Amino acid sequence: MAKTPTSGMAKLNEGALYYEIQGKGYPLVLVSGGGILDRRGWDEQSPVFSKRFKVIRYDVRGIGKSSRPTGPFSHSDDLHELLKFLEVKRAHVVALSVGGAIAIDFTLGHPDYVDHLILAASGLSDDSKADANMRGLSMLTDLTKKQGLERVIQMTLDAPFVITKENTAARDKIKSIYLDNGDVFQNGFPIYSLWQPALPPASTRLSEIHVPTLIIRGDKDNPVYLALTDKISHGIEGVRTVIIPGGTHFINLDKPKEFNRAVLQFLGVTSS
Repeated sequence: MAKTPTSGMAKLNEGALYYEIQGKGYPLVLVSGGGILDRRGWDEQSPVFSKRFKVIRYDVRGIGKSSRPTGPFSHSDDLHELLKFLEVKRAHVVALSVGGAIAIDFTLGHPDYVDHLILAASGLSDDSKADANMRGLSMLTDLTKKQGLERVIQMTLDAPFVITKENTAARDKIKSIYLDNGDVFQNGFPIYSLWQPALPPASTRLSEIHVPTLIIRGDKDNPVYLALTDKISHGIEGVRTVIIPGGTHFINLDKPKEFNRAVLQFLGVTSS
C-alpha cells in the first residue's frame, strides 16, 4: 500500500506553492487543470502511480493552498522553480486540461526536465489566454456575484462534456474543490488573468517538442478540446493518442482505471 504523502510549501518567485510527494522511484509530476481543480483532482492517480514512481502533485499558483498571484507570473516558470526546490532534474509530466497548456510551455522552456509528456484533454496557453476565454471567465465572476457560487458550479457540472452525470463521486469531488476555491471565482480568476504564457506562442512551436508524448482524451469531450488535442497531436512528431470511450473532459476523474492504465502502459509499466 502506498504511504501517506509528505507535504510542504516551496517559496519562489514572490509566492509559494503547496506540494505533496508520495512514493519512491523516478519522479512523476501531476499538473492540475480542469479550470481550478487543485491537487485533489489527482486523488485517483497519486496512490496508484506512487507504487512505481515518486509522485509530486501540487497546487498551481492561484488555487488550493498555494499563494494567490498579485502580479504577472508564469505557471511554467513556477513548475521549474518547484522542481529545482525539490532537487528534481528530470521527470515524467502528466497534466490535465489547462494543466496540459502549462506542461507544454514547461517542455518548450525546459526540455531537459521532461522525460515523457502525458497530456489529458489538453489545451494550449495562447488559446487559454484568448480574448474569448478571458471574457468567459469575467462572465463567470459576474454570474457568481449575482447568482451565487453553488449555482455556477452546478451549471458547470451540468455541461454534458465536463463529467458523466452518473459519476456522482467525481461530481461531488469537483464541487467540493470548487467550493474551497470560491475566492478564485469571486476575484476574476487571477490564476489566468495574471498568467504570462510562453512566447512565441506555444501553438506555433509544437514541432520543437521532441520528448515521447501521449495524448489521452474522452470521446465525449467538448468539441473545442477535441480540436485542440488534434492540433497538438499533429504538431508534435510521433505523438501517441488514446481515446477512452465514454470519457468526458475531466477524463482522469471520469474514467480513472482506463486513464491510469493508459499512462502506465505508456511509461512501460504493465500493471499497477
